Amino acid sequence: MKFIVFILSIIAFQGFAQTGAQALIMGNVERLCLPDSSLIVLDELPDSLDSFNTIFLFSNSTSFLSEDDVAKIDSFVVNGGGLYNGSDNWPLQAEANQMTQKLYRKESFGNYEASSARSGEAGNLNLKDLDTIPAGKTTAAFPMDYRLKVEAWISDQPLILSGHHGDGRIVVDTGYSRFYCDIRDENTDVIFERVYRFLKGEVDYR
Repeated sequence: MKFIVFILSIIAFQGFAQTGAQALIMGNVERLCLPDSSLIVLDELPDSLDSFNTIFLFSNSTSFLSEDDVAKIDSFVVNGGGLYNGSDNWPLQAEANQMTQKLYRKESFGNYEASSARSGEAGNLNLKDLDTIPAGKTTAAFPMDYRLKVEAWISDQPLILSGHHGDGRIVVDTGYSRFYCDIRDENTDVIFERVYRFLKGEVDYR
């Protein structure tokens, strides 16, 4: 699995050299296969986020984020950046819960094992046209919040949510295992691409 991340890192830094950094990916990345080569994979938050327009956090069981890191990411989003705040079934929730405690005073909860989710009616990601919304292997859920739109439901609980924070955008996803290499498919690729486009501000239905 280390090999997969190593290859992703090489591709990402080649993209950085050619076109400039687009997104930073951090956290539990060893099992991920993502359909974009412009992602910069780092083990810790850099001193400056000026080169990035989006941060993808895939939560570990133990967080690598300090309080200063959480404040820096909060400021990054308020000032126009995009944040993918990914968690999964416990214990893969550490960084995501830090960020949602900061932003919403809420955390993910529960343990769900349904293989597919159903779409929300009016979201920013337009997932309702997908034949299937893969939920992930085992997922959590996130409490509803008036600041967030529900993009996908699992067992009548929010699985994917999106919204705005200051001048930036956020996606809260409690089922990131759908992006694992062994279950990745065309639907997960579409979900990732739509999440990324929203976080970059390319689509916005506000």
